[in-house]
Amino acid sequence: MKTGLSRKNHVMVDGQLLQTDKKYAQLKLKQKEKIAEWIFQETRDYYLKKSVFPDDKHIPEVVDRVYERIEKAEIWIPYGEVLRHYKKKRADIHKRVRKSLQGQNQDRTEKMCLMNMCVIFDGNGNVLALDKVTGNYLGTTFPGGHIEKGEAFQESVIREVWEETGLEIKNPQLCGVYHWHKSGVHNMVFIYKTQNFQGEIKSSREGQVYWIPVDEFKKKELATGTEYVLEMIESGKLLECYMKAGTDGYTGTLY
Repeated sequence: MKTGLSRKNHVMVDGQLLQTDKKYAQLKLKQKEKIAEWIFQETRDYYLKKSVFPDDKHIPEVVDRVYERIEKAEIWIPYGEVLRHYKKKRADIHKRVRKSLQGQNQDRTEKMCLMNMCVIFDGNGNVLALDKVTGNYLGTTFPGGHIEKGEAFQESVIREVWEETGLEIKNPQLCGVYHWHKSGVHNMVFIYKTQNFQGEIKSSREGQVYWIPVDEFKKKELATGTEYVLEMIESGKLLECYMKAGTDGYTGTLY
C-alpha cells in the first residue's frame, strides 16, 4: 500500500482516508460475519494439518492468512484489531471447529470385527492345516480367531494358535491384512507367519489340525479366501487382500 497524506488517527492510503484506531466493533455486521467465517476456515485448516490448535506463538500464522482475505475484500480494519479479536474469541473458535469435525468423524466410523490367522511352517516343506468344522467359516484353513477387547494383536494370535493347535509360537511375523465388508461390519484379519514354535499339535473343537506339504494343502477344499492368504505369504510382497461379494460368492483382490 502507498501511504500519503495523513491526519490525527487517520492515514491516506491509495486515495482512501482510513481510521488507524478503528475498532473491530465498528465493522458492519456483514463484514464481521465474513471475517468470522474466514477465521473459522483458516483455524480449521491449521488444525487438520497440525492436529493441534495454534498457540500464542502460532496464532499470527492463522491471522496473517485471514488478513490477506480481509485486504482482498477491501475491508479496512487494523491488523492488531483482528489479532486481538482472535485471541478474545479463541475458545469459541476452537469449539466451532471441534463441532464441525465431530460430524465428519462420525461419518468415517464403522463397526469392525478384528481377527488373526497364522501360517505355521515346520521347516521341512509342511504347513499346519486346520479343517474348520464350527461356525460359518468351514473348510481347510489356518489356525486363528478373534482378537479380544483390550488384547494386543500379537498376544491374540499366540493365544488363538495355542487354543486351536496346542503349539506355543514365538515372535510371529505380521505379513499383511485380509478383509471384507458384510452386514455393515468391516471384518479384518491380520495375517502372521512363523516356524518358531514348541509343543505337540493337538486338535480342538474348532477342527482337526495336522501337518501337510504345502503343495498338498493347495489341493484341499479350502475355506473361502485361504488361497489368497497363502499367496500373500508366499509372495513376500503382497500385503493386502480385499474380498468383495459377488453373485458367485466372495472374490479377492491382492495388493
